[in-house]
Amino acid sequence: MKFYIATLLLILSSFSKLIFADDMRPASLNITAVDNNSYNLVWKVPAKGNKRFLLDVKFDENVKKISAKQSQFINNAYVETWQVATKKEDGSFSLTILGLENTATDVLVRVVKEDNTLVSAVLNTDTPNFSFQASSQIRSQSRNTLTTYVFLGIEHILIGFDHLLFVACLVFISNSRKKLLYTITGFTVAHSITLIMATTGVTTVAIAPVEAIIALSIVFLSVEIAKQNKNSLTFRYPVVVSSTFGLLHGFGFASVLSDIGLPETEKISALLYFNIGVEIGQLLFIFVLFWVYVLIRVVNSKLNVQNFYKLVSYFSGTVAMIWLISRLQAF
Repeated sequence: MKFYIATLLLILSSFSKLIFADDMRPASLNITAVDNNSYNLVWKVPAKGNKRFLLDVKFDENVKKISAKQSQFINNAYVETWQVATKKEDGSFSLTILGLENTATDVLVRVVKEDNTLVSAVLNTDTPNFSFQASSQIRSQSRNTLTTYVFLGIEHILIGFDHLLFVACLVFISNSRKKLLYTITGFTVAHSITLIMATTGVTTVAIAPVEAIIALSIVFLSVEIAKQNKNSLTFRYPVVVSSTFGLLHGFGFASVLSDIGLPETEKISALLYFNIGVEIGQLLFIFVLFWVYVLIRVVNSKLNVQNFYKLVSYFSGTVAMIWLISRLQAF
């Protein structure tokens, strides 16, 4: 038992920054060409109440502001709109996102040219700069959308620690590879349905209660794993559990897409690419989880599957309860 407690504390301390960190919703900068040299800007930064992420946009010296900034807080986001113009005849410019070094969030930059073609990029701590050369953009719009939204989907699931914990719990309530396949498929289909419904405007839900229930779903599975009642509904029909809670997780994924937005001319394809990215990230995580278990068995051959269940249960349940209390206080 001492080994499990020590391991649990070590894991909790290692992931403490993730557990207590600010949310990782992305920011977005939409740049729409008015003519060859001027652009309308919409800068959207995640916020909580009247407190925003301290991120700002800095253009190169050839770009001048030609209208005053208008700002407001809308739906847990700080939004600024203004217009700029560049001295470059071809409309090219470069920009830097300031403050990325102090946050784990990304920034999606989207430029809509005069001919309605789209150029996009994802900026982060490693790549805070973006350069737009209007005359030399040779990549097709669809390919650019594909790489951008698949990357965003993969990244979101891999930094979405609550989604990862839920997937980990699904692995441990599936007693066979066949059940695991059905369980993960059920989760995928369910969250895809609500993701599509939410992003296309078919239905809307308040995100705060959804995030609290997502945390509660992890607590529920953690208790089930700890009890190890093989006759319970959870263990007999894990696909029912994964599908039911998967509907809620889909709304969580949709909240990210609502923050960054979808390109007007490619909404369906961008939605599809994002979902594909989520599934790729999910499979990568399951693969890594398997090898972590193998490595732990190499280090400690006495650790059997039953004891590993306990470690997963205690860790997931502890973290999820922290999230649940925190998210309930945000109501």
